[in-house]
Amino acid sequence: MCSMHPTAAAAPQASAATTAIDHVGLSVRDLDAAVVFYTKALGLTEEFRFEVEDQRMRVVVLRAADGYAVELMSRPDSVPSPPASDPNSAVLRQGYGHFCLRVTDLDGLYDRVLAAGASVIVPPGPAPHPDVRFGYLADPEGNLIELIQIREGATL
Repeated sequence: MCSMHPTAAAAPQASAATTAIDHVGLSVRDLDAAVVFYTKALGLTEEFRFEVEDQRMRVVVLRAADGYAVELMSRPDSVPSPPASDPNSAVLRQGYGHFCLRVTDLDGLYDRVLAAGASVIVPPGPAPHPDVRFGYLADPEGNLIELIQIREGATL
């Protein structure tokens, strides 16, 4: 599960310089297909796009209503990392493993992300903490996405 998962040890207070995670950046093979997937699956809206011409890189920033963003980047000379088949396998490689979104309707959003083209990795179910349910999916390029739902009124 994600390191920000409520079953992890309490995080220290954020410093004055750090207020929140702003975005997750993903290098993708097919930028246009990734934009379609993330807008359809998670309801993100395109905020802006730009190119870094000397790097031959195209970038699209998608933003959620609650403020977080997914920055999709594509270069014609990029090579895919081997995708992890599940969250436990992802930990066998150092670096990015998955990103985690806290949700209010785990089953509904899980089904919506599946309908948009994701693959089932771990179906929605109970987490080790009794007030938490979670599930994992993979986007069409194999990037792992965790969805967690915390019971309303839980004191985590």
